[in-house]
Amino acid sequence: QQAITTGGVTYREQPWHKECFVCTGCKKQLSGQRFTSRDEFAYCLSCFCNLYSKKCAGCTNPISGLGGTKYISFEERQWHNDCFNCKKCSLSLVGRGFLTERDDILCPECGKDI
Repeated sequence: QQAITTGGVTYREQPWHKECFVCTGCKKQLSGQRFTSRDEFAYCLSCFCNLYSKKCAGCTNPISGLGGTKYISFEERQWHNDCFNCKKCSLSLVGRGFLTERDDILCPECGKDI
């Protein structure tokens, strides 16, 4: 609530001290950094992904979808393209047919005996 004399930031038509414009999650300064918002709150990309992004069924890390990141979605689950591999032989299944066995995905060759 103090006067801004130098180095201000404008966000949603409101003035902020550079030091006061921080991530809602980790409190890291956002001035000059890539950030996003949800429900009027600003977040660094790391906090936003950890709090709101879907998690990869392969590696469990967030799938941000930022920067054109491609991912696979099938029956309520998502995978990074690099994680969408056969559980047994690790063959990439991107753009290929696959089978499911419980939570696992398999290439047709490894899944022929299920």
